[in-house]
Amino acid sequence: MVIFKTYNTKFNCDWFHCEINNEHYSSPYRENVELWRDDKLINADYYKELADLNDKACAEYYASKTRSDNYTGD
Repeated sequence: MVIFKTYNTKFNCDWFHCEINNEHYSSPYRENVELWRDDKLINADYYKELADLNDKACAEYYASKTRSDNYTGD
C-alpha cells in the first residue's frame, strides 16, 4: 500500500507505483495513484466480494468440465 517512485528513462520522468493484493497500478501522476489506492482501501468489502464471485465462477467452470469435453487444463 506504499506508493513508491521510480524514474522512467523512456519518458524521462518520475513514475509512481502501488500494489494491493497483487494488483499493480502506476502513473506519472502521484494523485492518480493515491486515488486508486484510496478507492481500493475505502471499498475493500466491494472488491473482496468481486474477488469471491470471480473465484466461485472459475471453480464452477472447472467443475463443469468432463473428459468428454477434451479438457486438459490450463
